[in-house]
Amino acid sequence: MTESEGEATRVVKVARKPLVPLLAYHWSLQVGDTWYEIAPMKETREANKINTNRGSMADGTRSILTMAASVVGETTKTDKEIEMWNKEWLEEHPEYELLTDNCQAYVTDLLVWLTDNNYRLPFNTDSADVDQPDEFWTNDGFEIETDGTKISSFQIGQSHGIVGPFSAQITVGKRTTETVATGATQFGAFADATAVAVEANIGNAVGVRLGLNADTGVGVRGGNAEAHVLGFG
Repeated sequence: MTESEGEATRVVKVARKPLVPLLAYHWSLQVGDTWYEIAPMKETREANKINTNRGSMADGTRSILTMAASVVGETTKTDKEIEMWNKEWLEEHPEYELLTDNCQAYVTDLLVWLTDNNYRLPFNTDSADVDQPDEFWTNDGFEIETDGTKISSFQIGQSHGIVGPFSAQITVGKRTTETVATGATQFGAFADATAVAVEANIGNAVGVRLGLNADTGVGVRGGNAEAHVLGFG
C-alpha cells in the first residue's frame, strides 16, 4: 500500500475459476487483501449476495483450477465507500441472472468504478450485462509492481458495451509494458502500444480486433497464451 495525495492507494486484481473452459468462468475481485464476489448461484432468480473474505483467493474461486489473479489497476476508494457502492449495486441488481446480473457483471462494474475507468483487463467477459463507463476519456495511467508482476500502463480513453455473451470495446492511445512471473498460469513479457482499436467478442472463444497497434510479447497472462510481434500474432 502506498500513499498518493494523502490517500491510500491499493492494488486491484481479478481472478477467474473455469466452470466450462473457454466458455464460462467465475470471477472475483481483490482490493488490497480483501476479496469481493457474487456468491455462486445454482439457479437464476435467486437473490444476489456479495461475499467478502481475506486470504490468497476468494472462497468462490478456491480451486486448483483457479488462474493466478491478474493485476488490473489501483484504487483510492476506501472499504466504507466500497461497502456503500455494493449496497447500491445490489439494489439495482437484486436477482441473479445467468446471462446478465452475475459475477462477471458485478466485477466489471466494480472495477470500472474503483479505477475511474483507468484499468486493463487481459480477458473478456463470457456473459454479462455491464453498464457503460460514465467517462470515456481517462488521460491517466498507473505503475504497479507486486507479487512478481510489474506493469506500467497509460491510456487516453476506453469504453465498452457488454450484453450477454457479446461484448465490444474501443480503446484510444493505450501504452502498456508488463512483465509477469507468478507461476505456471502467468509468465512472460509484453509491450502493448495501440493508437486506436475496436474489438468485438463472443466470450473468450471468438473475437475480432481492428486497429493500429504494435503489440509485442510472448507468454501466458489471464489464462491465455499469447505471442505477438509488432501487432501480428
